[in-house]
Amino acid sequence: MPKSLSRVTNLFSKLLSSRARLLPQDVLQGYVDFLLKKREVLLESASRFSTPQYVFDEPALARSLSRFHEVFSRHLERFRIFYAVKSNSFPALCKHVSDAGHALDVSSGSELTMALSLGCRNILFSGPGKTDSELNLAVQNRDRVTLLVDSAAELERAAGLVRELELGEFPLKLGFRLRGQHHGIWGKFGVPPERFPELFTRALSVKNLDPRGIQFHTSWNMGPEAQVKMIETIIGACLRRLPEGSWSRLKFLDIGGGYWPERGEWLNPQNTMSGKILQALDSDFQFKPKHYYHPAQPLEHFAREISAALRRQGKPLSDLEIFMEPGRWLSTPAMHVLLKVIDKKEATVVIADGGINLLGWERPLFEYIPLINLTRPSLREFPVRVFGNLCTPLDIWGTTLFGEGVENGDTLLVPDQGSYTYSLRQSFIKPIARVVRF
Repeated sequence: MPKSLSRVTNLFSKLLSSRARLLPQDVLQGYVDFLLKKREVLLESASRFSTPQYVFDEPALARSLSRFHEVFSRHLERFRIFYAVKSNSFPALCKHVSDAGHALDVSSGSELTMALSLGCRNILFSGPGKTDSELNLAVQNRDRVTLLVDSAAELERAAGLVRELELGEFPLKLGFRLRGQHHGIWGKFGVPPERFPELFTRALSVKNLDPRGIQFHTSWNMGPEAQVKMIETIIGACLRRLPEGSWSRLKFLDIGGGYWPERGEWLNPQNTMSGKILQALDSDFQFKPKHYYHPAQPLEHFAREISAALRRQGKPLSDLEIFMEPGRWLSTPAMHVLLKVIDKKEATVVIADGGINLLGWERPLFEYIPLINLTRPSLREFPVRVFGNLCTPLDIWGTTLFGEGVENGDTLLVPDQGSYTYSLRQSFIKPIARVVRF
């Protein structure tokens, strides 16, 4: 490597260690210690049902669901959870949410069909590019479904489907997704806020349509700033532009999802800002085995700030029922992956019996996932490359492992993989693993 490039990479290496936030060791070890309390039942599951497997941790789901509802209910008088099915579409998980008295948010006809089959009585149908058959399914089940309109053209297609029908006492309930101030790829979602009053008024004039709400979604939120800004700068202004007589038709404001789990986003060094620059400069740069993170605000802080923003806006916003679509926050602890070491090639290289097709993408290359040897438990982390059994070098679970060494036959835990893993899983080279209920 040229000397000038070497100096630059060394400079950015120092930047990496000085600017990025290191994951505190006590936080990491506390997390591993908590997971090791489930060791016996996880080992029993691996023994009885073989590996690889997904473990559906129903008690963890119940705890996160109860806490999310309890925290926001303290601050909002009328509040409802619509679990975002796309984050984990395992039917038993979705049924648990529905049976607990909560609702489901679906983004496709197949998800809608599943939600209906589970007996869910209150469903939001969101997402762009809905087909006519999907819109028809919503119309046929309008007593249980609220359609979130994503564009002016989608409103016209929905209006065309219902205009000539005799829908009786059950018109099709509508909400409108507002785009916010996103640019680039996020421009695919929602209607421009300035068009909302026109489209809402248009929907009011169509027989068999019942426009009643607004939805927005701000993603990847470590704190409530994006939601608060949207409420104060976009939503309030949109409502004030509605004819005053239309206010009574509004029933809900859907604040969407995007709440990051409270432990924050855990990163490998190459996924920090400095690490990305280093990789761009030198693709062979060797990072030290350190862990970084972006901290997330407690859920209580989200609830307090969002409720305060709603109160500041006053009526009609403060009178609406508040919907939220948590997915990642609820589903992350609800599923784990269990693997077995099938081939110890050398002291620092082992092969597990499952590949990252179980996750659906190369997540461990970017996010830091603590791997735990359940067979030889320890709070000590040591360097070892844990590969999967797919025929690609990108199939790597991690470069460190918690345990007292590792040998063939050991059972490994890949914890808290309930969010955007099961739903993204793929049958690449190896079959898809089964799900075992905790």
